[in-house]
Amino acid sequence: MFDSFNEFRCPGCNKLIFRYKLKGSLVVEVKCTRCNKIASLAIGRMMNSWES
Repeated sequence: MFDSFNEFRCPGCNKLIFRYKLKGSLVVEVKCTRCNKIASLAIGRMMNSWES
């Protein structure tokens, strides 16, 4: 089921945080529940704050 999904893992402890399939852009910041490290991911074109 998740064969074509990408995985986002914590850079500190390598815990799987989420899987995603993307059409477009993504910007996310997540705090790991295991090691409390904040992990960031930005894919695609960056949007300005006035473009929602």
